[in-house]
Amino acid sequence: MEYRRLGRSGLQISSLVLGTMNFGKPTDKQEAFRIVDAAIDQGINIIDCADVYANGESERILGEAFKHNGKRKDILLTSKVYNRMGPGPNDLGNSKHHIIEGCEKSLHRLKTDYIDIYFLHRTDLNVPQEESLAALDLLVKQGKIRHIACSTHPPWRTVEALWLADKHHYPKFICEQPPYNLLDRRIENEIIPMCQAYDLGIIAWSPLAHGVLAGRYTDAANLPEGSRGTLRKVFHDRITQEGIDVGFRFAKKSEEKECTAAQLAVAWVLNQPGITGTILGPRNLEQLESLLPALDILLDDDDMKFFDSLVPPGRYVVNYFNTSGWMK
Repeated sequence: MEYRRLGRSGLQISSLVLGTMNFGKPTDKQEAFRIVDAAIDQGINIIDCADVYANGESERILGEAFKHNGKRKDILLTSKVYNRMGPGPNDLGNSKHHIIEGCEKSLHRLKTDYIDIYFLHRTDLNVPQEESLAALDLLVKQGKIRHIACSTHPPWRTVEALWLADKHHYPKFICEQPPYNLLDRRIENEIIPMCQAYDLGIIAWSPLAHGVLAGRYTDAANLPEGSRGTLRKVFHDRITQEGIDVGFRFAKKSEEKECTAAQLAVAWVLNQPGITGTILGPRNLEQLESLLPALDILLDDDDMKFFDSLVPPGRYVVNYFNTSGWMK
């Protein structure tokens, strides 16, 4: 396993990050246990979660997995807050109320005393960032979270948060977690340069483009039953024929490299400047194990030129920011 420094935190994290969005739906508890144990055995030392995944069930399963294997102290555990978690008007967003309540509930579901990295899952333009940072500062002082981070934030908003942290002596974001794959390269325009300038790590999500770059789709109008694109509308909207066509050409390169298209998609992300790690979201143990060889794939200048010919740097053919609320 390869380890990289996560921004200003100094933490060394595995470049492959275990994502748990599938835990609880569709991945059952016992399979999730096997995935967690195998990931740790392979050297993965960071597991990514969020309160909204399966409406809290992913956190509950992950908490039980740690209770079962006794390896909580060996893992950097993340979770997130922002999305709606109840029917009330204050059951969402980045208000002090929701952040503190969300963290308490996540700690309970995860069966842990602290979260290593706590993300604001999205930016909340209705709440001053001073309030959000004050809530996170309180949680850090209470020992309930150790580091703070942001996910899919506009770069100006992240820089504003860093400036406010300096002004008020609040903790600073250590990392941004944006969508990044060959089909949507827009983080190369501003987010990656911003993170490099301010020493923030980058943990990318959706490196396989919901399976499009793994060759799992042939027709955007006829998606396989049970595939990621059939689970939620926001996923469905990311499966387009243009993306599938790029995926076909991408798969040809994987044959040349003697690896799977999925492995090549992960390797492409890990070989980009500024990237600390990328999230794998396996449904089963077989999927996890099939992606691990991505670490050994070497990409040369000719490979990178070919990928740039499919989707030029900074451009996109599919919108993976469709839940951001700000990227146009």
